[in-house]
Amino acid sequence: MADFREQETAEWRKTYELQPGGRVEISNINGKIDVMPGNGNSVEVIAKKVGQGPTKEGAKAAIDRIQIAESVTDGNLKIETKVDRSGGGLFNHSSGKVEYTVRVPANAELKLSTVNGGVEIAGMAGRINAETTNGGIKARDITGMIEASTTNGGVELDLSSVPTGGVKLECTNGGIRLRLPSDAKASISARISNGGIDAQGVNLQTRGESSNRRLDGDLNGGGPRISLEGTNGGIRITAR
Repeated sequence: MADFREQETAEWRKTYELQPGGRVEISNINGKIDVMPGNGNSVEVIAKKVGQGPTKEGAKAAIDRIQIAESVTDGNLKIETKVDRSGGGLFNHSSGKVEYTVRVPANAELKLSTVNGGVEIAGMAGRINAETTNGGIKARDITGMIEASTTNGGVELDLSSVPTGGVKLECTNGGIRLRLPSDAKASISARISNGGIDAQGVNLQTRGESSNRRLDGDLNGGGPRISLEGTNGGIRITAR
C-alpha cells in the first residue's frame, strides 16, 4: 500500500463574468465539487489542490502535476482538471486531488462531473447536469431542471419546487432519495432492481401495476415528469 503520510496544498482562484443564463462546466478527476449561488453575474472558482506522498517533496510533486485548464467561449465557462502522468505509476508513488468550491449566478446552467469525489449543489434555479463515478450527488433547494447520475455513492435531491423541465435521477449503487413539497404536482416513474421503493410519505395516486420494484403515479394530480432509476440501494420519496 502506498505511503501518503505527507500532505501539501495549493489554492487556485479565479473570477469570471458570465452572460445571463450562461453555462458553467466543471470537469474533475479526483476530488469533490461544491456549487452555490454567488453575486450578480460573477463566477468565483476556488480550486484547492491537495498532494499526498511519502515525503513533502513527493506531495509537492503531486500538486505540480495538476493543472487547471480554463476556457471562456461565447460567454460560457469551462474549467477542467488535467494531470501530467508522465512520471509513471500512481503519480510516481504520490497522489493528488482538486476540491472545487464554485459560486455562480443562481440561474446559470451547470454541467458538473468528477470521477472520484462527490458533488454538492445548493440553491440553483438553472438547468443542472451532474455525473460522478465514485461519490454521491447531493442537491438541495433546487428549482431548475436536473439530471444526475452516479455509479457508486447515491443521489439525494431536495426540491423547492418541481421544475417544468422535469427531473431524471440514476444510480447503480447507493440508492436514490427524493424530497419535494407536499403540494408539488408531478408525474413520477420509479424503477429499482434491488432495494425496494418507499413513497408512503407523499400523496401519490398510482397508475397501472405497481410493485416493490416498479411505481408509476401522479402526485397531487400530476405535473412535470420525475424519472428515478436505480439498481442497488432502494428509492425513497418524501415530502418537505
